[in-house]
Amino acid sequence: MDNYKKINLEFLQSFTQNDNAQMAKYINMFLTLAPVSINTMKTQHECGDWNNLRTTAHSLKPQLAYMGIESLKETILRIEEYAGEAKNPEAIGGLIQTVEAGCNEAFVELRAVIEKIA
Repeated sequence: MDNYKKINLEFLQSFTQNDNAQMAKYINMFLTLAPVSINTMKTQHECGDWNNLRTTAHSLKPQLAYMGIESLKETILRIEEYAGEAKNPEAIGGLIQTVEAGCNEAFVELRAVIEKIA
């Protein structure tokens, strides 16, 4: 695969045994589900729903890993940690924005991968 700035598909390639149809399936699932998770986290943050925010961040973490979005690993861990302890609510908002911005960049790259392998 090409050099991408936000994604590294080595794990996904290995997991799917370089099956382009399977890779496209998982990438499309991520492209569908990740924006929903991000919006859910924003809403949970606004409502101070820390326990569910922790759960949402926790469920997004492996999805980011499957797509090789390593740059957001620490950020999502921090959201999970802060929400789990109901601390630093002001910081959580900025962290969610970081995840959203990073994912938006990754979405562009992932769409390019889909076009290439479809």
